[in-house]
Formats: sequence, structure tokens, C-alpha cells
Amino acid sequence: MVTKKKSNKDVLTAAEIKEIKKHLEELKADAEKRLKEKKNMDMPEAEVGDPIDAASQSLDKEILFELSGNSHNTIGQIEAALRKIEKGIYGRCELCRQPIPKKRIKALPFARYCVNCQHSSENNRN
Repeated sequence: MVTKKKSNKDVLTAAEIKEIKKHLEELKADAEKRLKEKKNMDMPEAEVGDPIDAASQSLDKEILFELSGNSHNTIGQIEAALRKIEKGIYGRCELCRQPIPKKRIKALPFARYCVNCQHSSENNRN
């Protein structure tokens, strides 16, 4: 695999990292708020309903559990990005160690891989 050397334009400045950290903290607070709202959502037990009502309620609960799982995953990824900022290793691909392009970081501030390594990782899973 030929790795293309990234230019200095992809290296994040201290001011950019500070801005991204603030954004990540806001994303985390929002995800935690949504998760808390989902947990507090009252799912009434089905009264004497027909099997379709019971199936519908079961599906609603499954969707809530799935959304909660996604929220936990997102929060974990955000926390990992915040730890990388604290360690001074934020913005580098976990596989090739090259800087992740700024466009990708701005689109997905908790990205772990550059686009090439992300594609490789996804292709290896399939």
C-alpha cells in the first residue's frame, strides 16, 4: 500500500483543536441529554390490547434500546477523541499515523481513521 504524505495544511493548529474540543463537549452533552430523555420516556404497559398492539409496543421498545445503544457508542467515541486531545495525539489516523484531513475532522470530529484506512478497515470486515 502506497501511503501519500500529508501536507502541513492537514495538521490542526492549537486554536482549531480548542474549537473542536468545545464542539466535542457540546456533542457529548447533547448525546447524554438525549440518552437521559430516552431513559425517562415512559413506555406504558399494554392494557388489554390485541396482539398487534403488543407487537407494536414491543417494536417501540426495541427501537428505544437500539437508539440508546447508538447514543452510548457515540458518547464513547466522543470521549475517546477528548482523551486524544488531552494526550496531544488528536487528529492522527490510528492505523497509518498520518494527519486526518481537516475536512474529515470537521465533518466527523471523532473520526479515528483517515478515509483510506477507514475504507480498508470496512473492506476487511466484509
